[in-house]
Amino acid sequence: MMSERKNFRDYDQSQGVFRTITPQELLEPSHPARIVDAVVERLDLTALYGLYSDEGAAAYNPKMMLKVLFYSYVSGMMSCRGMWEGLKNRADYIYLSGDQVPDFRTINRFRLTAGEQLPWLFSQIVHLCTALGMVGFEYLAVDGQKIQANASFFQTKTKERYVKSLQRVEEGMKKLLAREPDEDLNDEVKQRRLKRLEKQQEKLDRFAKRIEELQADEQLNLSDPDAATMKHKDGRILASYNHQSAIDGKLGVTVAVKTRSEAFDHAQHLLPLVESGGENAGGTFEHVMADSGFCDFEILEAVEKRTEQFYLPDRDFRKQVGKGGKYTQNAFHRGADGTMICPAQQAMQRAGEVRRKDGVIAKLYRGVGCEGCVKKPHCTSATYRRIGVDERHEVRERMRTKLRTPEGREIYMKRQGIVEPGHGNDQKNLRWRQHHLRGLAKAGIEFMLVRIGTNLKKIATYRAQEVLQWSTG
Repeated sequence: MMSERKNFRDYDQSQGVFRTITPQELLEPSHPARIVDAVVERLDLTALYGLYSDEGAAAYNPKMMLKVLFYSYVSGMMSCRGMWEGLKNRADYIYLSGDQVPDFRTINRFRLTAGEQLPWLFSQIVHLCTALGMVGFEYLAVDGQKIQANASFFQTKTKERYVKSLQRVEEGMKKLLAREPDEDLNDEVKQRRLKRLEKQQEKLDRFAKRIEELQADEQLNLSDPDAATMKHKDGRILASYNHQSAIDGKLGVTVAVKTRSEAFDHAQHLLPLVESGGENAGGTFEHVMADSGFCDFEILEAVEKRTEQFYLPDRDFRKQVGKGGKYTQNAFHRGADGTMICPAQQAMQRAGEVRRKDGVIAKLYRGVGCEGCVKKPHCTSATYRRIGVDERHEVRERMRTKLRTPEGREIYMKRQGIVEPGHGNDQKNLRWRQHHLRGLAKAGIEFMLVRIGTNLKKIATYRAQEVLQWSTG
């Protein structure tokens, strides 16, 4: 108890409070939510509005929902329940929504509804980045990353594991039906267990045809059948999706994306990403870099006809020594007179040619003087070293020559510094290591939202003042 009265204001926690909220006054002038607000206000949302009907109950304004959705991915909030909590309690969300509070189911439905319009919205945002001087068109780096699907590892089945699971369920049902009710298993518990086993059997039966079509080394995840089993960098083998990005080198703006259910990047994926990036950004890139997963003979022939300069190492570009310490075919090169030169700098003999299964002709060469060669232990255990050179070998050699030049090395070294920070931001800063949605189409929606959030964050970081002038000018 206080011994004497002091001059304090009245304090009563139980007293009701009425407060007027003006959303525009809740945030500091350069807050990222204001940037998202200004960008969305400039987007053409005609197609998105077209998805709604004039009949029935009034829907939440798609513009407001889009601002909330985009801002959530800027700040790393990818859970619809988390967005709902933000709308109830956080000033940044209240600012964007005007104090409207759609629940998490409404937000999730809108995320899927807006999904078919995301490529158009993504393209518009990339165009804005170009208009703001954020896209340099000098360097474009292409790469893929694997993100775990929203699927249990234990639901991944091979043919053998599927049969065992089905047998286990059927045996469990037989034992349960044959068992008489007792103190440990009354009728209610028995029916509940039987119903659970029936559901498991129904699920297994639904995938019987797809399991039957699997090859011996293939797997199918029953939680998300679209997801493929992929090996991650940490050695884990998980049902996942492969997300490919094309990123401009100036400020790291992502200009094109694609989600695939294939574990590896393939050469046929490269040009569609480059062309999509050029269309979205409104220009042509000078240098394009990608790793060996995007390289094969067909793509090497195709890129020689394009205006961009491509830098594509093949899988064996740096491999001079293979298994057992033996020289790979990379250790052999063509001399100035067109002959093949072995690692001991000896000209090799032509030994005919052979047509491979894919129809490509390979020229055969045989070593000369291999018997007394000091390098023979590292070359071959046969009497002579033999190699087959693809007739398209020259196009690969031209790319290798370009990559080995000082300029080529310097340009290709930029690739990792351009594309890897985006992957690190996704998985470390945004903590996006596993999908929230299932299915290839929905996984693509999720990835595009992540990349839209990344681009909006870069606008807020590098061009905040210019964007804020849109609303004041």
